[in-house]
Amino acid sequence: MKRKMHTSQFGFYEKGLTMLELVLVLGIFALIAGVASVQLANFQRGTVLESASKDIVSTLRLAHDKAMLGEDGDSNGQGDAWGIRFANSTTDTYASFYGVAYNINNVKETAYLSPPLAFTAPTEGNNTDVIFTKLSGTTTPATITIGDNDQTKTVTVDASGRISSN
Repeated sequence: MKRKMHTSQFGFYEKGLTMLELVLVLGIFALIAGVASVQLANFQRGTVLESASKDIVSTLRLAHDKAMLGEDGDSNGQGDAWGIRFANSTTDTYASFYGVAYNINNVKETAYLSPPLAFTAPTEGNNTDVIFTKLSGTTTPATITIGDNDQTKTVTVDASGRISSN
């Protein structure tokens, strides 16, 4: 049996979407939007992690350079060793300081990791000090790991003072 096409009062054929077609199209758009938003969130988290990793590397390199130049932190004219303390606590921080050991009075600057980022090395409740020797820039090897629940970055400092990130 042939189907008859209806014409409007103006003589045009009526065309349009059925309710089922409309629901299907909206469902496809919702699915695409959902996948895109998850991908965008992952990208943003990765960008925040990469930025934090670069900030840590930059802070370590600055401390290394200050130690190599014998920059004087306390203005006594003798030059100093320089270091960074990585503290894994309720608010994960890393602090730039001068001297052969960490002393709260010698801290020049403190930076905070942005939540949800946190240190996984050092472990919860612990600190890691990276202290660069005056003029030689050598240090005790250290590994600093930051991340969120899904992604991590590791910053490594070797005995010669070379700093790298994966």
